[in-house]
Amino acid sequence: MSLVNFRGLMRTLIFLGLLTPQAVSGGEVRGECYEFLFQDSDFSRVQVEEFATMAEQRCRELVNALGLSPQGPIRVYLKPGEGISSTVAHRNRAIDLFFAMPIKGIEAPLVHETTHILLDSPHPVLREGMATAMEQSLGTLRTHPTYGASLEEWMAALRCSGRLLPMEELERMDWQGGGWEINLVAYNQSGSFLSYLMESYGLEEVIYALKWTQKRGRMPLERISQARFQLPLKELEALWLQSLESRGETALARELCSALVEGNLKNFLGKNLSSK
Repeated sequence: MSLVNFRGLMRTLIFLGLLTPQAVSGGEVRGECYEFLFQDSDFSRVQVEEFATMAEQRCRELVNALGLSPQGPIRVYLKPGEGISSTVAHRNRAIDLFFAMPIKGIEAPLVHETTHILLDSPHPVLREGMATAMEQSLGTLRTHPTYGASLEEWMAALRCSGRLLPMEELERMDWQGGGWEINLVAYNQSGSFLSYLMESYGLEEVIYALKWTQKRGRMPLERISQARFQLPLKELEALWLQSLESRGETALARELCSALVEGNLKNFLGKNLSSK
């Protein structure tokens, strides 16, 4: 069969629907903030509608907190199973969301990913730190990267275990390719740092800092610290760490510290989530 005839046959089969899987059809649940898209073979409409009700409420709270809103409903492609939720694949215009309610006790990081769409930065500490901080404030701790512990407890555990990294070192690391534990350290440390900046300088100033970096592109955290917060990075970092000295020292933080020291982090987090 010639290539031309083969293409003609394929177009005919597609037109007749003979190559379309008959058991799979798409669903949509649309609200003011989100447009959830899913396969009927993966999720029931009732399940998605229940999630959408909760999601719309969280989105309203996030929009009110940031003073920013999407231009239209954000497309959210719901994915089954376990995976990494992201906006990167859609250039921060839509979300791939692994819909876990729960999968092994983990919820989907919807507030985190929505923050990326509403407010972003080319700098990983600002980008992921802001999203992680807003997830703790308005979403859930039972998601990546906190896995049931607060940012304060994570910081206490990182300091106790000797895993806390200088910010200049952290911003140079490969967060995605450096391993699962490194990813958790980077996200939680950045989330704590951004939470401190919001407490000390106000949410409006931190939002402006992220927008400022969007216009100017990727730059060292040292420059951002001096330009936007009027302090050298090491001084700002010292004030942040000083503010955490008496916070987060809980039984969970001590157990988390032990898991980090013993190299048993993933197993510990799984058991901690399943016990709640």
